Amino acid sequence: MPPKLDPDTTPGVKLLRLFRKLMLDGRRHFQGELAKEFECSPQTIIRMVGEIESVVGVSLESGLDNRRRWYRIATISRSRLGLDFEELRYLSVCRDLAGPILPEQVRRRVDDTIFNLSMLMADQGFTARDKLRNAEFNFFSKGRIDYSSHFGHIELLLKAKEEKQVCRVAYKASGMEAYREHLFAPGHIICMSNALYVLGASVKDSFSEIHHLTNMAIHRILEVAETGRFFFFELPEMELNAFGLPWHEPKTFRIRFTPGKASDYIKERIWADNQKLESLADGGVILELTTRSEPELMAWVRSFGQEAELLPA
Repeated sequence: MPPKLDPDTTPGVKLLRLFRKLMLDGRRHFQGELAKEFECSPQTIIRMVGEIESVVGVSLESGLDNRRRWYRIATISRSRLGLDFEELRYLSVCRDLAGPILPEQVRRRVDDTIFNLSMLMADQGFTARDKLRNAEFNFFSKGRIDYSSHFGHIELLLKAKEEKQVCRVAYKASGMEAYREHLFAPGHIICMSNALYVLGASVKDSFSEIHHLTNMAIHRILEVAETGRFFFFELPEMELNAFGLPWHEPKTFRIRFTPGKASDYIKERIWADNQKLESLADGGVILELTTRSEPELMAWVRSFGQEAELLPA
């Protein structure tokens, strides 16, 4: 009898490893490649597959592809985690896209989670941490905000939103020398222009009524504290894909952009879900949209100089 290729591994361990690979990975696995991976003969693979088949029955599939024998467990084309390999890669892409605004603590957690999922799913394409550390997508931004020191604030705001608990927030508004304390009912956390904002409502001292709707830039929050008091009113629905942050009742505006770079820039992007674009004969374009952020829209229009004109309502 020829010597074993891997004398230090018991037959039982190899059988468990093969079962795990077939169980968590629904792709076809060729007999010759399995023999190399498990450092055994093709006959040993045949024997182990037979033992697995005696347990899982018809779920174990086998076939020939160019005279190469393959095996797979068909019913587990998706892992018990509810993920397949393509979705794992989508998660990695989403991590890359969100990376510029995530606090470092969150990025590390996401990296570790994707890595652990890849190990559980036995996806060899994702088992190297270096691959996760090197993003597939990279973004260049000016004035990026480091949210690492605000991670605790974000966690408390999310917890308060879920529990409908009023927070006491110390907030220093732009241009102000001193901070103010607010009783705040948090709603959505949104990203706009590479910055994070929390939308919600300022609450009256009675804790039972909305004083006014407001939003806060998370990087300007100095402290978030739980009050132990809860709000029972419903926050108004936020139009999350609108132009700008909500400040007032919706207003509709029409802006004309001159032909060339300005009109191309406008046509290449989505500015709001409710927008309408009208192409003009001279190559320009008219953008119509509804917003609850008139000051922000006016500043945006002015940034185009003579290439943009606000039209009468």
